[in-house]
Amino acid sequence: MSEGHPVLGKFVWHDLLTTDLDKSIAFHLDLFGWTIEEWDMGPGGTYKMIHAAGENHGGFAALSPEQTAQGVPPHWMSHCTVADVDAAVARSEKLGGTTQVPATDIPTVGRYAVIADPQGATISLYKPAAWGGEGAAQPAPGTFCWHELLAVDPEEEGKFHAEVFGWKIVPVDMGPMGTYRLFKRDDDKDAGGMLQKPAESGGPSAWLPYVAVENTDDRAQRVPQLGGKVWVQPMDIPNVGRFAVIADPTGAMLGILGPST
Repeated sequence: MSEGHPVLGKFVWHDLLTTDLDKSIAFHLDLFGWTIEEWDMGPGGTYKMIHAAGENHGGFAALSPEQTAQGVPPHWMSHCTVADVDAAVARSEKLGGTTQVPATDIPTVGRYAVIADPQGATISLYKPAAWGGEGAAQPAPGTFCWHELLAVDPEEEGKFHAEVFGWKIVPVDMGPMGTYRLFKRDDDKDAGGMLQKPAESGGPSAWLPYVAVENTDDRAQRVPQLGGKVWVQPMDIPNVGRFAVIADPTGAMLGILGPST
């Protein structure tokens, strides 16, 4: 991103933590047309970054042996900007959240921490070393375009995230689909959204990032061919677009969003 003023409460980076780097990378590169840019981390090895639409948007990393032993499944970790990582961690803990990764500096990149809300949804607090601008108004195909909290307890989790990130919550009547809650930044731009997590799905709350695609049905049809699974078949959202929820061969879940048919 180009230099600019601080933009707070915005998702700016995405990491896939996986049990099989080769399978996960091959799946996503084929499905979305991503390419890889490698960053030499010295003793830390090589970090494989996601390159799409002329910019880097995230990367791939292996789950640690400790995480695997604890039963942490492959998942996407979304990084959202804050003015002060340490202060945001303190707010999280005061509100009943837990700190999964303490505030840590990444040389030349920024400072981050990973927290979980009281229902288990994990998210990264991130302050870049150099602030970027707002970015593209309309996400290009292959780039991350939306972030949705699937919440076991929308009322309490909404309050938690609003307090940690400085968001406002705006309910939206979706008719037969029920109430959708938008998270709004101070500048009134959308930060993300929140849905009630279906009880039958089990497990803790979770953040689900979405990637923009040109044709949702075409991409969804490719998923099983590449070894993945379609969890939610393509479906239209009135006045928004057509979405599906997929998983890569290791089980890491991701949303895709394209124009309505």
